Amino acid sequence: MRLYFTFLLLLSMTFLYGQNQKKSAYIPVEITKTDGNRMNVLVSRVQIPKISTFKDVLGGGDVNTKTKIEFRTSESSPVEKIAAKEIAKIVYLDEGHEEAVSFEKLKIKEFDRNGVLKDADNDVFLSRIYDGKIGVYGHPNILCTKNGQVGPYRCEYTYSTFYLKNNGENFAVMPLDINLFDVQRSFDNFVGAFKVAGKDCPAFEKYLASFRGKMEDRNFQKEMRKGITEYKKQVIKQAKDNDLDTGETLDYISRKMFEYEAALYLGIVKEYEKNCP
Repeated sequence: MRLYFTFLLLLSMTFLYGQNQKKSAYIPVEITKTDGNRMNVLVSRVQIPKISTFKDVLGGGDVNTKTKIEFRTSESSPVEKIAAKEIAKIVYLDEGHEEAVSFEKLKIKEFDRNGVLKDADNDVFLSRIYDGKIGVYGHPNILCTKNGQVGPYRCEYTYSTFYLKNNGENFAVMPLDINLFDVQRSFDNFVGAFKVAGKDCPAFEKYLASFRGKMEDRNFQKEMRKGITEYKKQVIKQAKDNDLDTGETLDYISRKMFEYEAALYLGIVKEYEKNCP
């Protein structure tokens, strides 16, 4: 079993390759194609592949909705393109050409209004943060806004998204959708996702039933909200005390908040591993 938080390096790879580096500079990646072939190439700036697109991180400008990415085989070679549908995995490499962060393309399933698990419309590129009997994937969500037509973008951490995958399956399921305003359905989907990932394990299902009951407790809900609010205040204060610049502050807050939110999911997965040998 292995715990990953390295994907958050994507946020700081801007600094890894130098804050003053030109936007046109290329960084090394390893692309595994759907046919199994691998390519070691260079891509421009730092990009996150997500839902069949590639989204710039801290790159400024509008979100890139193209389904192809540009790459070079060397600094002096001509620019080429590859479609996201041709990619199974993309690995960003550090200065020593070791893996810094990777994204795997997974099929996604989600619950409909009747609680039936169905295929989602798109495959998603996800970064694995925990490798065990149940794999946990996730990423922080960053919202960038701009004041008028001129001036810098202001980016801030909003929340984290997580997915679960049984290591014997080829799909992942998302436990919590913040856009779902039906609280009871959210609770059911949260527990249901762990049941799907945990498969047939009576001891784990018993644990989940108990956890589902706890989710109804208003004091439990209140403490959860209070905990995350107070923790975020502490993290923001720590960033100020450490005199971090704008980019470093975003990276620090995102990393700390992601780790805090991931702890809930990892704790439940550990219960599965403890009760389901």
